[in-house]
Amino acid sequence: MIHFLVTIDTEEEREWGAEYNDHSQYTVRNIQFLEPLQKLFDRHGVKATYLIDYPVAADQKAMQILSDFRKNRQAEIGLHLHPWVNPPYEEERTLANTFPANLPPELQLKKLKILSDLISQTLGEQPLSYRAGRYGFNESSVPVLEELGVLVDSSVVPFRKGKQPFEPSFGYLASIEPYRLNRGNIKEKGDSSVLEVPVTVGFNKKLPQWLAKNYIDLPNIGLRRLLKKFWGLDLYWLRPSYANLNQMIELSEHLIRSGVSFLNMMFHSNELMPGGSKYCKTQDDVDRYLKRLDDYFTYLNANHSVRYVQLREMYQIYSG
Repeated sequence: MIHFLVTIDTEEEREWGAEYNDHSQYTVRNIQFLEPLQKLFDRHGVKATYLIDYPVAADQKAMQILSDFRKNRQAEIGLHLHPWVNPPYEEERTLANTFPANLPPELQLKKLKILSDLISQTLGEQPLSYRAGRYGFNESSVPVLEELGVLVDSSVVPFRKGKQPFEPSFGYLASIEPYRLNRGNIKEKGDSSVLEVPVTVGFNKKLPQWLAKNYIDLPNIGLRRLLKKFWGLDLYWLRPSYANLNQMIELSEHLIRSGVSFLNMMFHSNELMPGGSKYCKTQDDVDRYLKRLDDYFTYLNANHSVRYVQLREMYQIYSG
């Protein structure tokens, strides 16, 4: 049995690399384009977790749509922090401060409390899951989530290496199974009340541990290219904007054969709106994106025993 999650960063439309303005400068029209995606989930039995940021939570029309998904479509609504669009605006507007964990814990808590309270007022229920915007997560965020009552985090991205010192780097994880966070090292198991459910990133075939540990430090143009050319080795995200259908199936099959108990697909809500992201510029792009997802879930359901779960359900399943 494989536990399967789809965790969606549900947020405003924007061009990454542009200016980071406050929430009044962005729209969330992309939420109105999610119905075809949700219908696809309904056909396959998928339970989506929509991790929403402040501009979405503050938009009445967007929340009406997401509330329907939650009430009638087995979806979960969780937290997603983009600091630059989430009051209070106390930090200096720098690129480094767009990563939540670079803010003081006190300010992280203030922002997340405002977001959590706003969602709770709309839904009548406290959100219990979280993903940091831009995967900006480290040890400073663990007590923040504990104080807020968040039960599950999904910010850790195995093998991710930041390009700048202020960007998150997670590197190699000894195990990619869900684990209780460690307040001193988020890559290791600990006794925090918060369960970590990493994003699914992995290799398409088995390789020696020493190579897995050092892979992200290998030069892209050198050894990595040779390993791909002569051995067929590659590192994939379970993400339809990063991997094609065959790559997602190849990654999933390898991980399932390896004994992994869960898969955690992620993407962004604005990828389902034509022009909402660089991945889908036209309606044809969106249609192909949806077809890729449809074919993937058709394959998965036909070949494996799958239990689709919300992110918050993982707490009961794995925290025993």
